[in-house]
Amino acid sequence: MSKSNKGGGSGSDTIETISSNAGEGQQQQLQLQIDDSQAPTTYSSTVRVWGSAEEIILDFAGPLRPAGPSVAKLKIDQRIILNPWVAKRLTMQMSQAVARYEQAYGVLEIDPRKRMVSQPKTDAPAPGGKLS
Repeated sequence: MSKSNKGGGSGSDTIETISSNAGEGQQQQLQLQIDDSQAPTTYSSTVRVWGSAEEIILDFAGPLRPAGPSVAKLKIDQRIILNPWVAKRLTMQMSQAVARYEQAYGVLEIDPRKRMVSQPKTDAPAPGGKLS
């Protein structure tokens, strides 16, 4: 797939060239004119994936919010419903995008405990300014 922006900047038309099956093993080139000028943008730090035999549902949300002892709330900001074929293609494309990211910027560690950088221990002054 190749991309080009017409006019530059956010909200402009993008033209992408994709290959599609024309049937009986034939490939066809198709140009898509993509207009994202009216597309809402939502930041998400949490995603919940669920569904049924007919659909895969992605719920995008911000961070968990404490709502009491041992209780947290998750406010869903956006819900996307996909058929299983689109979900599989999305999975493959996301995997490729993450692989490109890691190739450029390094491996993404999912476990937050492994991402933490331990601080070296130093003799810090005690309250009052004296070393203990």
